[in-house]
Amino acid sequence: MVAIPKEVLDIIKPESVKTLVTVDAAGQPHAVVCGSIMACPVDASKVIVGEILMKRAAANLAATKKAAMVITAGMTSYELVLKNPVRITSGPAFDQMNAGLAAIKLHANAVWAFDVDAVYNESAGPAAGTKIA
Repeated sequence: MVAIPKEVLDIIKPESVKTLVTVDAAGQPHAVVCGSIMACPVDASKVIVGEILMKRAAANLAATKKAAMVITAGMTSYELVLKNPVRITSGPAFDQMNAGLAAIKLHANAVWAFDVDAVYNESAGPAAGTKIA
């Protein structure tokens, strides 16, 4: 596991575009925009996402455990390679996620927590593709 670098944490905001990518058992990738992606408040090497309308992604995570996410703000973009997905249906992370989602009248059926395995700069520029953590 690696700690999420500060420059990545700085763009994980409501207005950034956050995409979760999973893969099914046949190797078919599936990408979905997830506004609920956030850094874990108690562990800088984990990210969490609310399972709101992500039926295919949840099924893929259960089947293959493979995922990555891309976080983009303007020309700045980072890829987080993820491992060890865990589906959480109760407890503090679940309650905190749903408290935040209540403001926009959404509810997560679960929270997926991931270890961050690697972080890549995917910004438009000469550093694109560079591993930063």
